[in-house]
Formats: sequence, structure tokens, C-alpha cells
Amino acid sequence: MTDATSRAPHPKLRGVLVLFGTVMLVGGTDMTKMAVALPALTDALSLDTVQTLWIADVYALAAGAVLVPSAVAADRFGRKRIYMLGLSVAVVSAVLGGLAAAGPVLIAARVGQGIGSALLIVGTVAIIRVSFPGIRSRALAYGVWTAGFSTGSALGPLLGGALVELTEWRWVFWVNVPILLVCLVAAQIVLRESTNPDPPSLDALSAGLSAAAVGLVIIGLKVVARPEATQWFGPAAIATGVAATVLFLVRQLRLPRPFLDVRLFTNGLLASATVVIAATVGVFNGTLYLLTLQYQIVDGLSAIATGIVLLPLAAAMAVGGLVGPAVQGWFAQQHVIVGGLLMVAAGLLLVATAPGPGDLVGMPLLGMGAGIVMAIGANALMGSAPENRTADAGAIQESAFALGGGTGIAVLGIMAIHHAPPAAVPSAAAIYGTGAEATLEIAAFSYSCFVLAAGIVLLRTTRGRNRGEPRAARARR
Repeated sequence: MTDATSRAPHPKLRGVLVLFGTVMLVGGTDMTKMAVALPALTDALSLDTVQTLWIADVYALAAGAVLVPSAVAADRFGRKRIYMLGLSVAVVSAVLGGLAAAGPVLIAARVGQGIGSALLIVGTVAIIRVSFPGIRSRALAYGVWTAGFSTGSALGPLLGGALVELTEWRWVFWVNVPILLVCLVAAQIVLRESTNPDPPSLDALSAGLSAAAVGLVIIGLKVVARPEATQWFGPAAIATGVAATVLFLVRQLRLPRPFLDVRLFTNGLLASATVVIAATVGVFNGTLYLLTLQYQIVDGLSAIATGIVLLPLAAAMAVGGLVGPAVQGWFAQQHVIVGGLLMVAAGLLLVATAPGPGDLVGMPLLGMGAGIVMAIGANALMGSAPENRTADAGAIQESAFALGGGTGIAVLGIMAIHHAPPAAVPSAAAIYGTGAEATLEIAAFSYSCFVLAAGIVLLRTTRGRNRGEPRAARARR
């Protein structure tokens, strides 16, 4: 079935929504529940600081590295087929992670989880676009999808804490297995196959350059975090990654049907939404990572207690993911995104500058704002692309989510190490105490400046029906 013939209403849309929401909920917890389990993992497997960072963020970074090739494969070989493959890879990786007896094996399992996530994400984005007729039904589907992922990301610390406290760290992985096996059966029943009649070209050089661009930059960031590493290697890896990015872009502009259609970035709303998603997911995940370890290592809270403290963040994020699509019918989506950005900035400033009392207001603001930005930003990005570029837009969108989240953890984690009190080898208490506090203050100020600039750019993209259309007309969509 091609896109052109798959526009008829899907007879099992509710089942599709439940399936996608459940899988994205599990995927969201995989992004964040590991942070709560890290102290137990560190003790059990004798991990060093850099290995801890790899385990925390390699999931998102692996997903980002293979998203573009996965999107091409889904368009050419079938969205359902790629989605089923993603579920299978996720199950095998979860089993391997629970059986790991050393850091490298655990890192490999997290890489597998990230690859499985990429396959699932590109399949989901494309299936929604071709299965749900009408703008309003697609907005609902994207809203459920992003709300599921956002809720899972925010609930991850509580789930991870409960599993570590009540069982052992291995169940942080194994809990996924029965859920995903049920989803594998459900996917076979409720999903139908579709392909793109104008699929991207199969270009090995583009695939290699896209993976190198992501991988080398992140490896460079990791090396910079290691005081004992060769000083020139980190900057050299980052510079090579940037060069690979430039070569990738140049090649896409020369291909008749690009591997990834980078000309989509000429759309101001799509480009702005991509940057906003990456920055917001990055600052949210990086903040969550630092707070989770600070509560446990510095404040001495148990894993479950840490999850409970972060529960307002989870609840607010879930609400934001659902409120955003609801208010979009009454306001231009650019206005809704800017409102979410302001909430995130205000919440982060309170959390960073007034710990304790500021958390009571700051965490709900941070969570709700992030949920709104992710949901409406994703819908704006996908809605800005033509239907025959669904896979390209989906790869861009999820690269923003994955790379934003992974890079946020890496950058804020590295900053915490460098802002810890001087020592030959900074202690964990110093890194996640003084180092984390200084890092959060810098992140809050930097993100606030970003919001001012991004808000101006977004509001300038408000055109046509989003600016002049009556509220009632928008509500009917």
C-alpha cells in the first residue's frame, strides 16, 4: 500500500493509538529511568564516571545516529515491517541489559535500545501521517504519541526507583520485555503496511556521513570530560564531526532525491520547531539527570524517594503534553510554543536559583512547559512538510528529540564535572553537588536568552490562517 492509497480511514485507529501510546511510554521511561538506577549500577558493576555518562545518554545518541537511515528504510521497505523490527530489537536489548555483568555489555545493550527506539519512532511518525485522515485527527495522534513519550520520560525516575528498591537494577531492563512482547503481537494485528511512492535514495555515503556527524561530536564531548585523555583528541573529534555534517549537507543538495531532504529547513516554522525541540529536550533531560543524581548522592534520598520528589515534574509534563493540543485550536501554534518556552525558562530559573522552595513552583512550570513545547513543536514540524516528505520530516523531528536529549545530558554532565571543586579526581558528591548547582544556574541563564531569541523568530513565522483565521474556524480543525 502506498501513501496515495492509504488515506482511507483506518478501521483500527483506536488500537493504533493505544499501541503507539504504550510503546512510546516505555521508550520514554528508557530515556530517564536509568538515571535513578545509576548509583546501584555503579556499585554493582564498578563503573567509572565516564561509563556512567555513556550509560545515561548513549540510548538517545544511538537513536539519533540511525534515525535518518531508519527513516529511509521505512519508506522503501515498509513502515509496519520496520516498526516490528524495532520492537524485536528493543526486546532483545532489554534482555541483554538485564544480563549484563560489565559496563561495556551494558553500554552495548543501551545502544541496542536506542537503535530499536529509532526504528519504532520513524515507523510511528510515518504510519500516523498516512493512517489518520484530516488535520485534527493527526494532531490528536501526534498529541497522544508525544504525551506518551513525555509522560514516560518524566515517570522514568519513579519507576526506576521503585524497581531498584523493590527488586534489583536488572529489572529496570527486564520490565520492558513482557510489555513489548504484547505490543509485538498487537502491532501485527492492528497495523497495516505502507510505503512511500517517492522514497529517498539508498546512498551508503550519506548514511555513513550522518552517523559519523553525530558519533564523532559526541565522542569528542566524552573525551573532553576525561582529564586523563589526550588533550587534542576531543577537539579533533568534534571538528571532524562538524566537517562530516557539512559534507552530508552538501551531498544532500546534489542528490536528485536526497537521503534526507535538507531543503525542508527553508521552511521557517519547521526549522524553528526543530531547534526549539532540541534545546528544550536537551535542557530538560540534562536537568533531570543532574537533579536525580544530586538527590541520591548529595541529599541521601533513596531511589523511590527521589522518584517521588520528581513526581510533580512527571505529572506536569503529562498535563502539558495533552493541554498543548487542546489549546492549539484557539491559538496559533507558534503562540502556544512560545508560551511553553516561557514556562520552561521560568521553571528552570526557579529550580536553579531557589532550590527547595523554588522547586515547588519551578518543577511544575518546567514540566508543563516542556510537555507543551514537545507536543506542539512536533505537530508544527510535521505539519510544515509535504506528505511525500513524511519520512524526512520524521527523521528531522526525532533527531531533534534524540540528539537534544542525549547532548543535553552529555553537555550538562561534562559541565558539572568541570565546575566541581578542583581535585585530581573529583568525587561524585562534588560533581553532583557544587558542580551541578553551578551548571544549572548557567543552563537556566543560557536557556532564558535562547527563549527570547527563539520567541521572536517563532512569532515572525506566524502567517496566513494561523494569524488571521477566526478562533472558531481553528477549533473546527
